[in-house]
Amino acid sequence: MIITGVAMTSCNKILNPASPNEVSPNNVFTSTAGLLEARTGMYATLEAKNYYGGVYPLLAECYTDNGTCGGYNSIDLNDIIYRAVQTTNLYVDGMYTAMYNSIYTANTILANADKVPNTDPAIISNTKGEAYFVRALAEFDLLRMYGEHWNTGSAYGISIDTSNANPTTPIARSTVAASYAQIISDLNQAAGLINTYNGNMYASVSSANALLARVYMYMGNKANASAMATAVINDNNFALYNSATFTGIYKQKSTQESVFELVFDPQNQSFYNILTYVRADATLSDVDFVASANLDTFFINRPGDLRNQLVDFDPNDNDASILPNGRTQKYRGETTKDNSAYAIRLAEIYLVRAEALGRSGGGLKDLNTLRSNRGLGNLSNSDVPNDAAFLNAVLDERRAELNFEGHRLFDLARTGNVENVLGTGVQSIMPIPQREIIAGNGIVAQNPGY
Repeated sequence: MIITGVAMTSCNKILNPASPNEVSPNNVFTSTAGLLEARTGMYATLEAKNYYGGVYPLLAECYTDNGTCGGYNSIDLNDIIYRAVQTTNLYVDGMYTAMYNSIYTANTILANADKVPNTDPAIISNTKGEAYFVRALAEFDLLRMYGEHWNTGSAYGISIDTSNANPTTPIARSTVAASYAQIISDLNQAAGLINTYNGNMYASVSSANALLARVYMYMGNKANASAMATAVINDNNFALYNSATFTGIYKQKSTQESVFELVFDPQNQSFYNILTYVRADATLSDVDFVASANLDTFFINRPGDLRNQLVDFDPNDNDASILPNGRTQKYRGETTKDNSAYAIRLAEIYLVRAEALGRSGGGLKDLNTLRSNRGLGNLSNSDVPNDAAFLNAVLDERRAELNFEGHRLFDLARTGNVENVLGTGVQSIMPIPQREIIAGNGIVAQNPGY
């Protein structure tokens, strides 16, 4: 597979020159097989340890009230524990690099796919559509982690990279509005080009629509968020698991609950088990990303919510040194370490539509649909007497459903709740890595407060 070739080239426009292991596009894109190998390499970049292989979603949880960090006196983990992240933090640097590596690889495919000889146009179209999706996913993940995504009037968006022509030339940051426009354009391109459903392990029209629903919700465009979410919910390829079966989401591969899932195997392992569980008698120093006592209290106050069994705070199950914190049970797999990355799940899309429709627009029905499939009774209008109460109910449901899947920090940031929940002065986004600032000679602006 062209994983040490196309996928492991220069990571972005600023950091690194081309890798000495790079395989020239002139050698890769000479046959259909080469194009499809490049496609495989593109998905492999999403599976990197610092991206959906583990760190990206877990850091977005353990910087918040859902989690904390263990490890063995690690400066970089301590930054996250105390929510005082430094510009030299290795996790922050690694995520940034990994995401731009995915963008670089997608750009390589987009620049060369049409040149592949003797290839079915449908294959070329589908592969390009997938590349647009991967690029949009990485762009949006960069915006969520490093940009002021909650404010479309902000100057602090991302460095938009759509060409590999000058890989060492730094790119100034675009506005948040321009960043969103780029992401939406890429997703619309993806939806228009993808012509085959190859399962939820690959980008599809529905995964593009699902990501659009998420993006529009972050922007506050509720009408479009609802419309895109409805398109996904109406796709018969997907279905919610019920209260008796929902734990299977985390034990089986590529279930109907997943709209887009990165599936690992024993030969291609993810890092989730190593980062969140390790073994039954692991201590706090063994586990990097740990569930917080606050999350335990949250579930204690939700009697009947069966999702509490996916977070273990039982002292009989954990070594005493890891308490009063616990561990997520979503990524066990101690033997095979092939835990999936649940990038987009149908449950989230129901919650997006619930939030978009609102209390008076029918959102309560979607909220109750998910609750009933997780062991809870329905909420009535009197339980959520106003819009603020309804939004809090949605956020609580998102916390119960999506904890340790990479949403909590972004939910708090986009709703203006970071300081309310995490404390005064806590930053809502990570800093641009210091080496990025230095390598770009200051062309890439640092986030305020760093």
